[in-house]
Amino acid sequence: MRRRFGVLISGNGSTLQAVLDCRDFCDVAIVIASKESAYGIARARRAGVPVEILPQELKGASNKLAAEKWIITKLEDRRVQKVILAGFMRIVSDDFIKKYSGNIFNIHPSLLPKYKGIDSFEEALKAGDKTAGVTVHQVVPDVDSGEIILQREFEVPRHRNSILSHLFLHIQEQRILKESLRRVICLPI
Repeated sequence: MRRRFGVLISGNGSTLQAVLDCRDFCDVAIVIASKESAYGIARARRAGVPVEILPQELKGASNKLAAEKWIITKLEDRRVQKVILAGFMRIVSDDFIKKYSGNIFNIHPSLLPKYKGIDSFEEALKAGDKTAGVTVHQVVPDVDSGEIILQREFEVPRHRNSILSHLFLHIQEQRILKESLRRVICLPI
């Protein structure tokens, strides 16, 4: 039996696309977007995956717990067993993590534990690192500290052009996420 996935997004959906490309062995039950302008919504709809958009009244720091309760309800309605944070630009609460303990995953643009948090790839570029990487990991209450599922190191493109470097990074993220889904995350029950 295939596990049912919920994918949480905030933006373009390039990471979501990697998950959608693996639907031959992963059942994507729902995509939840934190922004109605997220292009990932169009990607999900084109793939025939149900989409929910976080209501405007639940946005903002003061509504975080209400927003998470709404998200959990949507995930439960679709009988989701595993959650992937695919460019979801919100830190989820400890309660949310406990609800999906061991079954919530994130992709991070660094070789964890190096460069945790936001702007990690930019930190590697600013530091002049010759190599960078991407990490797929379980989500735990301590940000970017969960068990590493898969990690890949790559040479930072010599051109050091930020736009081209980010494009290269996204390609690496998609590759490692697909591999993680195939080898570990989507294993049948």
